[in-house]
Amino acid sequence: MEDVIQSLLSKPTQSPHRLNQLADYVKRRLDAGGLPGAEGGSTKELSVPGLARVKNWDIAYEFAGKFRLLISLKSMLKNIPGTVPNRLDDLQGEIANVQQLRPEIVIGYVILFDVAEDTVRRDDGKTWSDYFEAAIRSITIRRAPIWNQGLLEGSWFVRFDSRQPRGRRLVDPKRTATEGEQFIQSMLCELKLREPAIPFSDSLHCP
Repeated sequence: MEDVIQSLLSKPTQSPHRLNQLADYVKRRLDAGGLPGAEGGSTKELSVPGLARVKNWDIAYEFAGKFRLLISLKSMLKNIPGTVPNRLDDLQGEIANVQQLRPEIVIGYVILFDVAEDTVRRDDGKTWSDYFEAAIRSITIRRAPIWNQGLLEGSWFVRFDSRQPRGRRLVDPKRTATEGEQFIQSMLCELKLREPAIPFSDSLHCP
């Protein structure tokens, strides 16, 4: 993950490839977890039709001619107070757009948040990172019988500090690793539950 952060910070702000290394990293984690064949990142741009419009996604897995899993990757580096509310609105809109056509699809969200730009909210005294993470967790609840559109099956909130030297930017490496494993496991287990015919390359230990 440290290499992913270095790649993110080394690319121009408007580069469309800033999160390619993160996408490749998540794909490797899916593969190691038993799901080879996910696409995206440095290998392919993915356009996924929704009810209202076609949208580009960072990672996708197809089986039997249908998208079964999608993952959106984002970074928060500047103008945090102005960006967080818009990002939440955009997120729920983009996932509902896809779920309206494919209610069975599994959707995940990974966010890299630079705490060097974090500030305290005047409304409640929370930091923007804590507020944003809590909001993401509150919609990461899409399991039977809660099939509401605009909810997520999995999310992974990663804090880093761009003021620190390379190799020491993760705020809590142990927590980041643990929550990354939980994210991959939750995505794969939910996918297995909904699509039992998918040929996983390894046995999953799902609750």
